[in-house]
Amino acid sequence: MIAGEGRNQDEDDLRGGLVDARNELGAVADQVERRVNELGSAIAPPDKEHAGQLVVDARQSILEEVPLDRLRSLTSELRQVLQGLSTTAATGQQPSGGGEERTDDDIDTGFTTPE
Repeated sequence: MIAGEGRNQDEDDLRGGLVDARNELGAVADQVERRVNELGSAIAPPDKEHAGQLVVDARQSILEEVPLDRLRSLTSELRQVLQGLSTTAATGQQPSGGGEERTDDDIDTGFTTPE
């Protein structure tokens, strides 16, 4: 009887770990999706596409019976993407070709040249 209880406990722990990993993956996927929507065109199109594909993969993995290591791997990838998006937001990067180009001539320093 004790051996059977130990086996059941191991199965319960594994199921609990899967549930926790799915919940965490879903939360991180939601954060990435929300951040992508907030930043909009400030994200380079390839980065936006990569983030979107990872979110789709994450949601599909939550619905399917995928191994725990795959759930953790996707969570890790999404966290890296989220970190990159945070960096993009903090530095105010714009996508290539977007916005107006500025030159040194556009900067108003307040100095005038003698005539």
